[in-house]
Amino acid sequence: MKMNSLFLGNNQRGAALIVALLILVVVSVLGVSAMKTSMFAAKVATGTQADAMVFEAAESSVADMYNTIDNMDEVALTGFLVNQVVARRCLLNSGGRDGACNSGDSMDARKVITASSAATENGFRLISGNQVSTTGNTATFVDYSINVQGDAVMDGFNLNDRHLQQLLKTGILPGSQL
Repeated sequence: MKMNSLFLGNNQRGAALIVALLILVVVSVLGVSAMKTSMFAAKVATGTQADAMVFEAAESSVADMYNTIDNMDEVALTGFLVNQVVARRCLLNSGGRDGACNSGDSMDARKVITASSAATENGFRLISGNQVSTTGNTATFVDYSINVQGDAVMDGFNLNDRHLQQLLKTGILPGSQL
C-alpha cells in the first residue's frame, strides 16, 4: 500500500507542474497581446495628435495672414494687392515674416512643423453709393475679395494640411484699374 500511495503522489506532482506551465503560457500570451494592443493605441494617439497639430498650424497661418491684412489701412491694402500677385508669409516660432518659408524655417520650438500662408486677390465689388470715375487721378472704395490659403507640413509624419478661406476687405481702387 505504501508503494501505491507513493506512486500516486508522484503523478500528482507531475500534473501540477504541467498545469502551472500551461497557466504560465496563457498568462504570457495575454501579456504579449496586451502589450501589442497598448503599443498600437499609443501609435494611434500619436498620429491623432500629429494630425491635430498640423491642422492647427494651417489655421494659425491663415489667422496670421488675416491679421496682417486686417491691420492694413485702405492705402496699404491697395499697394499690397496691386503690387503683388501673391502675398506670402511664413509663420515662425517668433511670429510671422513676409515671404515664403526657407529650408529650416519652422513654427514650433521642436522644429517639426512648417506653416505658411498666401493671399491672392479674387476680384472686387464696388461699394454702393460711391462715385466711380475712370480717369487716372481718382479712386473709389471697393470691397476686395481675397483668398487666403494656409499650408502646414510635418515631414516626420508625412502630414500636410491646406486650408482655403476668403475674406472681404475695403480698399481703394485706382481709377486706372477700373
